[in-house]
Amino acid sequence: MAAFQLEKYDHLAVLTLNSAEKRNLLTPQSALAIAEAVNALPDDPAIKALAVTGRDDSFCSGADLAALQQAAFGDGEELQQIYAAFTSVAHSPLLTIALLNGPALGAGMNLAMACDIRLASEQAWFESRFFQLAIHPGGGHTWLLPQLVGWQQAAAMVFCAERLSAQQALETGFVKELWPEEQLLTRAKQLTAGLKSLPTELVRQTKNTMLAMRHCSRQDDAVAFEFRQQFHSLQQPEAQQHIAALIEKIKRKF
Repeated sequence: MAAFQLEKYDHLAVLTLNSAEKRNLLTPQSALAIAEAVNALPDDPAIKALAVTGRDDSFCSGADLAALQQAAFGDGEELQQIYAAFTSVAHSPLLTIALLNGPALGAGMNLAMACDIRLASEQAWFESRFFQLAIHPGGGHTWLLPQLVGWQQAAAMVFCAERLSAQQALETGFVKELWPEEQLLTRAKQLTAGLKSLPTELVRQTKNTMLAMRHCSRQDDAVAFEFRQQFHSLQQPEAQQHIAALIEKIKRKF
């Protein structure tokens, strides 16, 4: 059985981790295949968003222990390959949504945190898990987690092995919303419905701008960067049509 399944619903691609018997853990081979699939999605001009989820009762149980053991013996290549799964999602020009149907542990948390939006079921829960193996967190874990839940909660999870329940994840802002597991995909479709009629270039460029702004420290630089992108978008026929339609609507109203 393939490590994942990729389906397309109009403008939304859905990648489902498919190794349920192993709780959808990431192996070097599956991680590289996921990265290849995610990186290829922008080649389809219709695709504007990507949802990532897991099969059955687990989102992702983390990294394959065999890869960690190989790194323990001095070869870190497979460990780096596992990183490829979540870094490809993190760098994607698509809007990315994690549909957290169950637990996300260690590298599985990294995959969830790489997404722009996280929706979870009540069955989801989250653990760093790195200290349980007496290893340092990896894959950007200590960078992303404090941004999402705050320094105090991140420290409790990393150092004290504190588990975050679905409700706690909602309260801390780690996830945006809680939904029954069977409604997660429906909610992702609802959230992204408005993207269907928008130019693909606009959606992807805006995502790239948001990624670029992570490295911006001055508002003036942000304004200058956004001006170039906004000015370009105003030259496109879709923007001109929308603006003209709104002006006409206002005229009719008054």
